[in-house]
Amino acid sequence: MSGTVRQIQVVSDPRTPYFLQVDWIKDLGAGFTLALSDGSLAWIGEVSEEEVTKEAKATGVLREKYVEDLCQALIGGEDGVGQEVEYSFHLPQNHSRLSYMKTYKGNLVTVGSAELQPAPEPFELNRELISQALERGTDLESQNHELLDENQRLKQEQRRLLTELERHVQYKDSMEREMYSRFVMVLNEKKARIRRLQDTVKHLRQMKDQISREEGYEDFRENFHTAASQLCVGVGDVPSATAEGGDTSQREEPPQTIDLFQAPTILIPVLEAHPGGTDDCKREPEKE
Repeated sequence: MSGTVRQIQVVSDPRTPYFLQVDWIKDLGAGFTLALSDGSLAWIGEVSEEEVTKEAKATGVLREKYVEDLCQALIGGEDGVGQEVEYSFHLPQNHSRLSYMKTYKGNLVTVGSAELQPAPEPFELNRELISQALERGTDLESQNHELLDENQRLKQEQRRLLTELERHVQYKDSMEREMYSRFVMVLNEKKARIRRLQDTVKHLRQMKDQISREEGYEDFRENFHTAASQLCVGVGDVPSATAEGGDTSQREEPPQTIDLFQAPTILIPVLEAHPGGTDDCKREPEKE
């Protein structure tokens, strides 16, 4: 069997402190017993499972919801989050019935009631209430100590986790700095290698262009030398004046092969030696 003892305030007699004891076997929905005391007199009552079901139907709510309201009213505790609910107790002057109600959003709603009878031995009932209250207080004190120990353990665990987190953060920062330093070193090496490759490519291109220019210059030199040689040889084949019966004293000298690249300035006198060109060379001497 389970039970609780709590102090309540009766609306009709607010100056007198009352103590309410509630006992149940399974839950309040299966029925429960009440014991009410003002310190000198005591009253007892009982609510059966059928009465709980009947009151749930009378209020027009589901039985499970009604049992929750019943627990809130008789045992106490927090109601739904965000809801402003207040529970109160009403007792007539003859102490014949205890009514428990709730005020929700300004509306007073009756949760239920229990018929009371005077206790046959109020002294024993009061002693039982005091004993149960002391036992409940001892249990609450023990739970409080357990909660304090748990709170202390959680604080120590929090400090340990914070220290561990700090160590991991420092290790992470150290790793980041080391990785960044390595990255910069590798990046600089890659940049230097890229610059060396670019210089090599540039040098190879320059060598290629130089080789192309030299090959073109050699081809041009060879072609130009051949053309100049042929030109000079053609000039040397002109018939002389002696062959036509002219004066042998004025015999022309045989033409000389001129290397225009070794003596480029000689080309002008050779061309000026026959101002008439090939036509002058082929002109026949005048007959006397």
